[in-house]
Amino acid sequence: MNSHGDDLQTWVTFLRRWRTEQSAAPGGLPKLVEAALPADGWARFVAMLIGALDQRLKLWADGLLAAMAAAGDEFEWARALVQGRRGLASIRAVAGSPGLPEPLARHLLGLVDAQIELVQRALEDGVEQLRRQGGDGPLVHARMRTVRENPLTASTAPGSGPVDEWATDPAGPARRRIIVAGPATPD
Repeated sequence: MNSHGDDLQTWVTFLRRWRTEQSAAPGGLPKLVEAALPADGWARFVAMLIGALDQRLKLWADGLLAAMAAAGDEFEWARALVQGRRGLASIRAVAGSPGLPEPLARHLLGLVDAQIELVQRALEDGVEQLRRQGGDGPLVHARMRTVRENPLTASTAPGSGPVDEWATDPAGPARRRIIVAGPATPD
């Protein structure tokens, strides 16, 4: 098998693990050259890549919805939204991978970002629907503020960078960090 075949196999192996949320980091994937592969092989690979991105977006959305459903207050809702961006980092990294030809990566990243924008808009529309149905004014206002101040679309901003160490996967078990201050020192 030539090196292009080896590169393609590396991608295929990665996508098979990654699509089911098995630990697989997208960094270091080899550069693929479309012209170096047979047309039907390239088409099958692109279909597999799109399928993997779609599956990861669905798993991410399910985790986000579960975290929001379990949220008991606005703080937990905000945390679910902020942590929801963590899963988007990996999805966006694969869609825009430098190992993909630039036009394909740009197109896939645009598709993923459009889905993120749709989810954000759906969240805002859901809160607006509560307001129209006569929901409690202050609570609905607080929920809209939470949704808008913690937008999922922040993950699509240029330079959004890696997610900070405090973020956790919303589908994972809840956790708390306890910060203990040292003894007070006199001035």
